[in-house]
Amino acid sequence: MQLMGILNTTPDSFYDGGKYTILENQIKRAEEILAQGASIIDIGGASSRPGASEVSQEEEFKRTIPVIRELKKHFPQAVFSIDTTNFDTALAAADEGVQIINDVSALADPKLAGLAAAYNIKLVIMHTRGTPQTMQENCKYENILTDIFDFFREKIEIAKTQNLPKTNIILDIGLGFAKTREQNWQLLENLDFFKALDLPLLVGASRKSFTDYSLELSLKAARLAWQAKADYLRVHDVKETADFLKVLENEK
Repeated sequence: MQLMGILNTTPDSFYDGGKYTILENQIKRAEEILAQGASIIDIGGASSRPGASEVSQEEEFKRTIPVIRELKKHFPQAVFSIDTTNFDTALAAADEGVQIINDVSALADPKLAGLAAAYNIKLVIMHTRGTPQTMQENCKYENILTDIFDFFREKIEIAKTQNLPKTNIILDIGLGFAKTREQNWQLLENLDFFKALDLPLLVGASRKSFTDYSLELSLKAARLAWQAKADYLRVHDVKETADFLKVLENEK
């Protein structure tokens, strides 16, 4: 399982908003992420928490692209991900050498899949409904497992129309996005259900509201992801999670 360390450059992110809005702190954070055991740095410039305000593309660009450019100089061997739903931001990030586009809108703009194809980079497709302003009003499912499974199948087909190989797709069940507390835990306990799609799974549970923003419940979620052999775990607490996963491995 690869750890994806979170570097939010936003002033309003739900957990660490405002901590990393200046370059000196961003470089220090990236250094910590890599030293503590993560192999991927996920950089975001627009909060997607429930109720978050929309950020202009220009503002998102200013928050992320200069940071990526600088961090690539300091850490040329690191893998970088851009957390964006905006084509122009993703394009600029791809030009700077990011290897992953982390799209929490699940191809609201299908051209993101075409962009990933053109640059031969990975695309994370995350399940969600609505917008950050409306998603928590969209938590009713006939069967949450099969509904999300079918959602992914549809999005994979859309990606194929943009010439993105299946091997470049990563799936994220979208914990905290258009889901109740109980539904989030249900999904974590049934991650194996999505293995039939034969694609890597990314789990992002860290410090979200259904974990009470706590490290303890974030690590409980990490254990469930590890047990299901998820491929990527997106986290705030890199050292604590890496140490916890080592303990789990040693207990096998």
